[in-house]
Amino acid sequence: MAARIKKMDVRVAGGADNRCEFENLKMKLRDIFIWLGVAATLAGCDRNSAQLNGHFIGAGTQPVYLERVVPGAATPQVDTVMTNDRGEFTFQVALPDRQPAIFNLRYDGEMVPLLISPREKVSVLSLGDLDGYRVSGSPESELVWQLHGILTKGAMTLDSIANRFDRTAAGPSGDERRTQIRRTYLDEYVKVKRQQIGFIVENASSLAAIYALYQRLPGDDVLFNGESDFVYYRMVADSVRTRYPDSRYLAALDRELATRDSQQAFVDRINTEGITEIDYPEIELPDMYGQRVKLSSMAGKVIVLDFWSTSLTGASINNAEMKELWTAYSDRGLAIYQVSLDTDRAVWVNAVQQQRLPWTTVCDFRGQSSPPVMLYNVGTIPANFVFDREGNLAGRNLYGDALERKIRELL
Repeated sequence: MAARIKKMDVRVAGGADNRCEFENLKMKLRDIFIWLGVAATLAGCDRNSAQLNGHFIGAGTQPVYLERVVPGAATPQVDTVMTNDRGEFTFQVALPDRQPAIFNLRYDGEMVPLLISPREKVSVLSLGDLDGYRVSGSPESELVWQLHGILTKGAMTLDSIANRFDRTAAGPSGDERRTQIRRTYLDEYVKVKRQQIGFIVENASSLAAIYALYQRLPGDDVLFNGESDFVYYRMVADSVRTRYPDSRYLAALDRELATRDSQQAFVDRINTEGITEIDYPEIELPDMYGQRVKLSSMAGKVIVLDFWSTSLTGASINNAEMKELWTAYSDRGLAIYQVSLDTDRAVWVNAVQQQRLPWTTVCDFRGQSSPPVMLYNVGTIPANFVFDREGNLAGRNLYGDALERKIRELL
């Protein structure tokens, strides 16, 4: 380009008018290059960001928080702006991985869920509180808004029915009425759940479906039918993969499905007669000092994985018997990893110290909801699993002489 311009200088050197024309041409070229640079910069910003505008009518000047929900992150990323005196606000939403992301817009103790994609200009409008909000400019956010409406309305209806039940006195005249209210509650609950499942199936290829998989009515632990729910998780993962193969939310869902498959394979094998060779699933829980300890840290030893609780009748007797085994065989390669299902830290720590338990004992204070309970299909306690030095399951629910014989055999 420089060589061509030099030749043009020689060619127009003969007149002042031509020189002026040439200077004008150079200025135009400069402006074009500047404009192209700005356009390229703006295009790059569009691919990495979005804009969120809101109007909370009647809100006045108040703080508004936008938190990004990142899979695996301990805390969400939060941005804050102030509404103006008309209740209006604007967020510039950073999307550095150029992928849609889930956000919670929070104001005055209430929340609006959003699913924002790069280059979108999203608008949220609300009159008074956020229960009646509307969202536009973002197809995924509009789907989340539909789901939010289904679950919010359903929860309010169920709460109203539950209040009617509480106000109906028990007794000869009230028992029949309470039975009818229970049926009404169950019918409404199933109706809402079917609407949620219908939403997931209808929008299976949308990230809003992943969001929907994890929404619960008050008091719910599962999506709908517990074990069989994972057919919906798998369906959504397969469908979303075609549209958003690089999404963090899909990757998190894939990890959960892989863990679930591993857990189910383990359960199937330990419940099958004659099948004992299997690697143990990992556990990592805190001990009484708060240090997280992995079950796999004991690899290469004969491991007794023991589930217990201080509330168990005879718990101290079982521990006393294991202390005898520990004294006899720990130097030869016996390890004990004991998982407590206690929910009270003080009670558990006090029992561990009073009984002077010498092995690794851990607890997350979630009781029967502790993940290892499901991971190892523990229905009742006490329960234990014995693994050989290669990590294969060698015995289950062995106590007293039977446990000692198995340990001697494996050592």
